[in-house]
Amino acid sequence: MGTLGSRVKVVAGESHTLALTADGKVFAWGKGFFGRLGNGSTKDQSVPVEVEFPFADESPCRSILSVAAGAYHSLALTGKFFSSMLVSRF
Repeated sequence: MGTLGSRVKVVAGESHTLALTADGKVFAWGKGFFGRLGNGSTKDQSVPVEVEFPFADESPCRSILSVAAGAYHSLALTGKFFSSMLVSRF
């Protein structure tokens, strides 16, 4: 479990929550149904868990600028691509 430190944005979906920190990290917790937490599992998380992005080491995509959550999905906006990462994994 990571620390939420300085939160920039917190959003809520139907049964899950995302937090974006000042240093561009994304944390997710809540119901994991449909893989909406983005951690590769459908298990529920009662505490915030950092979401790992496959492009984290690739510039200029490493910065997450914003997050959004819906009923069954989560989105992250990077500096290069709009809605470039659909966090939900089926």
